[in-house]
Formats: sequence, structure tokens, C-alpha cells
Amino acid sequence: GDPSFWRPSFVLGLLFFAALTSLAVFFWWHAWLRRTAPAEALEKQQIVVLLAAWLAVIGWITTSWTSIRNSVKQHTVNTLLQSRLSATYMERADRVNKFFGAYEARHPLKTRDPDADPTQGIAGDDEEALRYILNYFEYIAIGVRHGDLHEAMLRASLRSILTKTTFYSRDWIERRVGGGPTLAPNPLLYRNLRWLYLRW
Repeated sequence: GDPSFWRPSFVLGLLFFAALTSLAVFFWWHAWLRRTAPAEALEKQQIVVLLAAWLAVIGWITTSWTSIRNSVKQHTVNTLLQSRLSATYMERADRVNKFFGAYEARHPLKTRDPDADPTQGIAGDDEEALRYILNYFEYIAIGVRHGDLHEAMLRASLRSILTKTTFYSRDWIERRVGGGPTLAPNPLLYRNLRWLYLRW
């Protein structure tokens, strides 16, 4: 299945909903039982015990959700800081930005062919830099998809550069996904990045 479905926060949300629903069903059932068969209704002490157990479960779910949320946010901040403090990342990102910046300068937006390949002719250090940046974005996408990184924070900080770089690299990626005369097909290449690009 889709790993994004099994995010810890989503699973805890389901558990929280199930706990509240079962609590509501219990009170409805007990109220119905007291009207139809008062002798079989639970005593107050039993209700207090059951209510305490339910509240303990709901409290545990809430505490776990808060802990996971804070942990994911901290991990996201660390990931963003490490990329900004990495000389290698900054050098590769700068090289990719210059390459696509030169493409934009040669092809103004009003006269740009939407079907043109911005990565046409990319090679050497420029291509290696592009591969490095796309691999980093794939790592980011995996973290978002599995719930290990905070999507809203990443979207606010990386959405523009991630979507622009992925859009400009679409033909370069498709050639490697589909294969060619000198490339073996790799349908799983940047699978998570392609998912995140469409999502954002």
C-alpha cells in the first residue's frame, strides 16, 4: 500500500477517532440499557473504571501524537539546517541554479517552448550536480511520504525550488525512467520525488 497511509500521526488519529467513537457508543448503549433493562445496567463504580481506562487511552494517544509531532518538526529543522550548512550541497545547488538560470536567459518566458528540454546538453559537473540535488529531493520526498519529515515546513521552504528543478528536469528523469539506447529502464527512479512534485 501507499506508505503515506501508515504515517504514525495518521494511525494515531485513527486510534483517537476509534476511542472517541467507542466511548460515545458505550454511553449510548448504557443509556438504552438503563431504559430497557435497568437490572443489567452497569453500576456507577464500573462506569467510573471504564471511563478512567478510556481517558487513559485517549491521554496516551494525545501524548504520543504530540511527541511524534515535535520529533518530526525537530528532525525537519535539522535536515534543513544541515543542507544549508553543507558546502557540497550549496555548491551543487548553485551550479544547478546557474545552469537553469542560463536556460531562462536564453529562452524568455513569453517565447519559451513548453515542450523544450531545459536539460538538453547538460553534462559533466552540471549533470552530476543535478543528480545530487534530485537525489536530495528524493530523500526529502521519502521523509514526507513516510511521515518522518514535517510536510508543511518543507513546503514553505522548499516548494518553489523543488517543483521548479523537478519540472525543468522532467525530460532528464523520464529518459532514465523509461530507458534508452544507452540507459536501462528504471521505473522506480525518483518515484517519491515524482509523487511529491504532483502533490505540491
